[in-house]
Order: sequence, then C-alpha cells, then structure tokens
Amino acid sequence: MTLSLDALIDQLKTGATASEVYGVAAPSSRSRATVVKVLDEAVEVLATEGVSGLSFRALARRCDMRLSNLQYYFATQDALLTAVTRHALASRLEELRDRGALTLPDLRERFRAYLDFRMDRSAAPRAQAITTGLKDLAQRLDGPAEYFAATCQFHIRSLADMVTAFSPDTPPETVAHKAVMIAGLIDAVGPICGKSYTPPEGLRAAILTQASEIAGL
Repeated sequence: MTLSLDALIDQLKTGATASEVYGVAAPSSRSRATVVKVLDEAVEVLATEGVSGLSFRALARRCDMRLSNLQYYFATQDALLTAVTRHALASRLEELRDRGALTLPDLRERFRAYLDFRMDRSAAPRAQAITTGLKDLAQRLDGPAEYFAATCQFHIRSLADMVTAFSPDTPPETVAHKAVMIAGLIDAVGPICGKSYTPPEGLRAAILTQASEIAGL
C-alpha cells in the first residue's frame, strides 16, 4: 500500500523508535540537532561534489567534528548514506507539501500544479544534482534503494489517482501505464544530457500538453 504524503514524510524523518531521527539514534534534542546538521551538510556535498565527496573524513572536517564523534552517530558508511537519502527525500516532499499542489480542490489545477512542481525540481541544477546522487546511491545500496523506491511509488500513485479521477472507467493496467508515461515525461525536463545541454525551447509546454492528453483531460 502506498503511503500518503504526510505518512511518507514521517516515515523518512523518524525511525523504529521515538528517539530516532532519519533512522539515526538521537535521544536528546542536542543529539538530534547534531544529526540534522550533519545531514544538511551531507546533502550540500551531494549537490556540489556528488556521492564521491561523502567520505567520513571529509564530512567530519566540514562539520568541524572529530571523526569518532561522527561515527558515534553513523556506525557505517551505509548508515550515513541511507540517512542522507532519507533526509534529502523528506526535504523534497516537504517542499511539495508546502506548495499545496496535491490539496488543490480543482483536479485540473492540482494536476498542473503537481507537474509544475516536479518540472521545477527537474530543471533546477542543484535539485537535479541531488537527485542524480540519490539515484546513484539507490543503484548500489539497499538502504537508499528502499526509500528512493518508496518515494517513486508515491509519485506514480499520485499520478495514477489523478488519471483515475479524470477517467474513472479506465482499466487499472492502463492507468498504471499512463502514470509511468507521465512520470517519464517529467524527468525529461532535467539536464539528462549533462549540464552543458540546454533543453529545446518549448519542451516544458510540450510536456504539459502531452501529459494532459495522456491523463485524459
């Protein structure tokens, strides 16, 4: 079952016990603040240097921490990278929630606002760099893969729900195919050919038109 937006954000930000933040044990307010600070810095590294910059030593220097203190919170590299993934994904979903795209009462406005948000993030260089890093981690590590997949499933389900609302009689298999096709169109906004590539003029408008046609507007 796909989680709601609020439930997914909560799952990403918490853990198995009440004392965890992003799956990291942090029983006090001070320790929680430390974990969030480290993860904020780690996401910045992901945006500017990529996955290769996320070493324990480099991150400890960046956070002005002893290596042993950093490893107190993150016992392994996998634990660190999983927490970074959860933090980055939760932040992106909180942006979506703050924009209120998925709560607009008019279905057409909701669909357009959701696509605008996704395409804004796909086109923004910093957001795209973070997404590229997260995809890299999700290809190599089970922890990041689990949470990245949950987020992807949420987005596909959101699109599928809107497609169903537009065309209630559409078979579930067709709805799923349409949702995946729209998701693929959204991803095409980003610099998929590298940072020196400029997407063709009118691409965004064309994607909106095509996505609307696929959805049955």
